[in-house]
Amino acid sequence: MQDRRWVVGSGLAFAAAGMSVRLAEAQQPGAMPGMGGGAMTIQECVDSCLKSHTMCLDTGRYCMEQGGRHVAAAHLALLLDCAEMCQTTANSLLRRSPQHAVVCEACARLCEACARDCEGFAPDPQMQRCARTCQDCARSCRDMAKMPL
Repeated sequence: MQDRRWVVGSGLAFAAAGMSVRLAEAQQPGAMPGMGGGAMTIQECVDSCLKSHTMCLDTGRYCMEQGGRHVAAAHLALLLDCAEMCQTTANSLLRRSPQHAVVCEACARLCEACARDCEGFAPDPQMQRCARTCQDCARSCRDMAKMPL
């Protein structure tokens, strides 16, 4: 009877160890070529998307406080569209969607459009920060779109 308990206990220990290894592997996203010649991970692209999402929302609030041309409907819509697409892209990458390339490409296009629009508000520092953040996200998403998950 004791041998049976040992076998069952050992089996459970091995199963738990296997689950721990698989969980650790799942938490380490695949590496891919990225900016600066280093390896970019899926998580870094997710982080870039979330940073752009936050920046676009913050910039939309900032624009509402500034008034004038900052509150042009097309400009605010672009900031909000970019923020939503960045959030959607981060979610897609986190769940390892087989459609990630399509989503990443759409995100890159929106981020590029948002960056161009924000650059038009020079020399406003908030708008320039938003433009740089969106440009970074666009680069990350373009790279990620080329990679399998």
